[in-house]
Parts: sequence; structure tokens; C-alpha cells
Amino acid sequence: MRIIRNFIVGLLLVLVGIAAIMLIPSPQPPASKPWEVTVMPDNNVQVFGIHLGKTDYKTAQQALRVFGKTAIFTDPDNKATVEAYFDSVNLGGLSAKMVLNLVVDEDKIADMLERASAGKLQPSGAHQHELAEEDKQFLLSSPVAAITYIPSVRLDEEMIQERFGAPDSTNTGLPDDEGNADIIWLYQKLNLTVIFSSNNKTLLIYQTK
Repeated sequence: MRIIRNFIVGLLLVLVGIAAIMLIPSPQPPASKPWEVTVMPDNNVQVFGIHLGKTDYKTAQQALRVFGKTAIFTDPDNKATVEAYFDSVNLGGLSAKMVLNLVVDEDKIADMLERASAGKLQPSGAHQHELAEEDKQFLLSSPVAAITYIPSVRLDEEMIQERFGAPDSTNTGLPDDEGNADIIWLYQKLNLTVIFSSNNKTLLIYQTK
């Protein structure tokens, strides 16, 4: 009986030890924040571990630690862009949606559209085309030209100025049906556009020179 009791006590101690280890939060790897922007020698910026114009989509996914979805979007004027979109990215304790614009030749986009599904109408008026598997694989080597970062928490003007400093210029977008207009801040050196949207979302758009 004593042997059995000792075995049970030992087993309980092991289980308690395992539970305690599981409750210890694992250290989070360092991650770039949206205001940690580096101007590279080619005058493009690096943000979130992505060097615009250089880093390909496959490497960008590794930097963001999440897989995105790719599609071609055509606007009402039939202008097409290739985008990778992420419904949720968590970096440095911040959660956001992200869109990456990828560099693809116009002729290649036309070929991809022939293999893509019929466009699905989006609220913006654009059509989203689902890509063939071979084209999804091709895009892994396509460079990232721009990043649109949409944080889940609205960043107000004071917070943006505290992180990036005063903008080089500001302007106002066209008013919507209710008379509300976006406020647009431009940071030339960083090639960054910050849009304080009338729908309470703040957009940070990083682009190549």
C-alpha cells in the first residue's frame, strides 16, 4: 500500500509540475512595430521586416509569421492589382489587418486573369478574382511594393505625431454622403501616407519610391 501511495503522490507531483510549466508564458520573439521604419540605401523603407521593392512575398510571410491569401483585384476601370491580404496579424503586441501589393508585370497579370475565377464584387466596387494554384505559387517570388496597415485600435492624430513626428504635408479627402472627409498626412522621407478615415479606421500606407 505504501508503494502505491508513493507512486500516486509522485504522479501527482509530476502532473502539477507539467501544469505549472504550461502556465508560464513563453517569451514572445521581438517584432517590428509600425513606427519602426528604416530608410534603406535604395531610399525605400523597411518595416515589419519587409524591405519594399526587395523582399518577396514568401519572405514577407515569414517576417509576419502568418500566411496570407492572394488575389487579383480589378476596379471599375479594369485596372488590375495583385494583392496579398491578412485578416489578422499580431506583431509587437499590436493586432491589425494588412494588405501587401505585389510587383507583377502587366502581361503576367493578364495571363493570370485568364486562369482566374470570375470576379466577385466587393463593397468598394472592385472585383476579386481567385487565382489558379500555379499563379499562387508564382507570387511567392514577387516583391512587395506597398503595405497597407489597418490596426484594430484606432490611432489618433496625437498618437501618430508622437511616433512619426509632424507630417510634411496634410490634406483632406473628398467628403462622403454625410459630409465627413478623410484627413491625410504625408511623410515624404518614409514614403508613408497616414489616413484618418471618417469611418474611425486609421490606415498606414507604406510605398516604394
